[in-house]
Amino acid sequence: MLLQEFNPLASVGKYNETYFANHPQEKDREGVLYGVVLVNKETYQREVIKVGIAAGKDWRHVIKRSRGFQGYDLRIQRTWSSTLYEVFCMEQKLHAKYQHDRLEPEHKFGGHTECFKPTSDILKDFPKKW
Repeated sequence: MLLQEFNPLASVGKYNETYFANHPQEKDREGVLYGVVLVNKETYQREVIKVGIAAGKDWRHVIKRSRGFQGYDLRIQRTWSSTLYEVFCMEQKLHAKYQHDRLEPEHKFGGHTECFKPTSDILKDFPKKW
């Protein structure tokens, strides 16, 4: 499965096809795909849905990652655990399918390009838990 099959824009975060080609041992590490709603701390409005990945196997690794979402409170909506490479591929597939729902958040942070309108159906397409 190649990234280009899903997303012609390609991933620009830490994890991308080049990363996995250069670090093949990383493909089989535990990973988690997460879908969270970011709530603006000043307005208390649900601003965006963020869909991303983190190394690790459960929601605790998402919380650890959330420290970078400055200006927002985090509401975990969905998680799916698999290998790091499989969650990466699923993330890219979802990002490509819902490209028309992309939305830049008010506050910039690492991963701000992985955000979607709060009305997007992207969370409905998350894989079911095993």
